[in-house]
Amino acid sequence: MLNKHQQSIIGILQNSPSFPVERKRLEETIGGAETELRQALGGRRTSLADFYKLQLRFISRKVWAAQLLIVMGMAFLLHNSMQGQRANIQLMMLASLAAPLLVITGIQTMTRSLSRSMLEVELSTYHLLDKLTAVRMSLLGMADLLGLTLLGALLGTWTDAGVLEMVLYLLIPFNLACFGCLWLLNRVRTPNCGYYCLLYCCLLVLLQLIVSFNPPLLLLNSSAAGRGLVLLLLSAAGLVYEGYGIRKTCRSLETAAQGGV
Repeated sequence: MLNKHQQSIIGILQNSPSFPVERKRLEETIGGAETELRQALGGRRTSLADFYKLQLRFISRKVWAAQLLIVMGMAFLLHNSMQGQRANIQLMMLASLAAPLLVITGIQTMTRSLSRSMLEVELSTYHLLDKLTAVRMSLLGMADLLGLTLLGALLGTWTDAGVLEMVLYLLIPFNLACFGCLWLLNRVRTPNCGYYCLLYCCLLVLLQLIVSFNPPLLLLNSSAAGRGLVLLLLSAAGLVYEGYGIRKTCRSLETAAQGGV
């Protein structure tokens, strides 16, 4: 029930005269507000380079340190493993282990952006979720490829392997690791998704270890370059497909969050 003071205030407001509104001045006010809003948003707009710098600071330094340790540790391991008649093939197989390991270092960064625990924070930012995710994915991917390129250069110095062989042995595991993680991110939208991605990459590493110490199981060699190229193209196509799927996932999450407001 309303008390007497509240009833009196409501009565005064209801009986107060309403002044006529001029249509022209109302439109001028709305137009001025839109102009001010566009100017304010324009001042906040950042260039693509600045946006990448901002997202570079978002990724923890521990991620970059882990990637550096993986590359340095793998280089040390390869340097001490150069012996035997099949040294070249085994070296490339061992070097290919770095691909899923490098992907593992960035899993937490990707999964926390799409998990329920961080989703509200991500959606409250000025930029769209799909744009944030795409930039972070590209930063992590470029860092991974830089590390693999360094390992490839070392392999080219220490072995007589050709460029095509090194590309196949390094990029196919990398594509498969990224494809599997993106597939999981697009379909498993729970806080435990990161653990599923970690388990998948660990299984991929285990499979590579088994193949590297069992020469008859080797799928890639000098006489199977065509088969390796087909596998590389298929894995790249799957990676691109799931990459576009991440955009749809981000937009569906944004739509669901807005509908729940």
